[in-house]
Amino acid sequence: MKIKAISIAAFLIILSACTSEPVMTEQTDDGKVQSSNQETGNTLTENQEAAPERALTPEEVIAETEKQLSTDVPIKMPDTLNMNQGYHLTAKTVSDRESYQVIFFQTEDVIPINNAKLDQLSDDSILAVLSGQNFDSNEAASEEISYQNFEEIGGKPVDLGYSITGYQDAGAGSVYLSWNEGRWAFTSRARTEDPDNLLTDSKKVVEFLESSKLPPPKMYGTGRFDTISEHSRNQILVWQEERTVYKIEKAEGALRTLEIAASIK
Repeated sequence: MKIKAISIAAFLIILSACTSEPVMTEQTDDGKVQSSNQETGNTLTENQEAAPERALTPEEVIAETEKQLSTDVPIKMPDTLNMNQGYHLTAKTVSDRESYQVIFFQTEDVIPINNAKLDQLSDDSILAVLSGQNFDSNEAASEEISYQNFEEIGGKPVDLGYSITGYQDAGAGSVYLSWNEGRWAFTSRARTEDPDNLLTDSKKVVEFLESSKLPPPKMYGTGRFDTISEHSRNQILVWQEERTVYKIEKAEGALRTLEIAASIK
């Protein structure tokens, strides 16, 4: 009986050894043997978190945005764009052979260029809209600019400083102040009841242009600014370079529009 019990115990030990999970071993570079469990390794891989995507700098976003454009139009882009603190720059692009458009956004979250989420953003997220378009001729491009010599048109003379005279006019509930600087023509608009704001904001534009250079137009450029509200996006700066017309629109205020233009080289 004792011999039979020993035999049964030995059989159970052998059976247990055969059915237990094998231990995997591998040899390290220094010759040591390490054991690992395959199931544990898989679990760690599944639970490993992906590294967060690095937010691009404004300059990197602008460079990557330009790469998204496919056009024969010579592309004009700003060196950088100023944003609210803590926001990120992104863009949506449209282009064909004879034109391109770039909508720059500032967003709290990092959103890739041309991501579908950009279609859900409000106009408040727009920093500016930049575009370029080729026309059939220099003359056709000039018609898009609508340049005017305001000294010839006339109006009430207004001293804007720096030896620049503006000409004030009014109509349809609005008051306008217009002037020329070089090959540029500018017009600011305000409500009839806010002529002081019109003069103050126009002088700020003149002062800015004394220390900052806009892209040199060939032949002309125009700027139309809305001073009804400091957050107004009814701003446009447009200039001609032979048969190509460039525009900056939808920026918040005249000075931000001019800052963007001044950073274009």
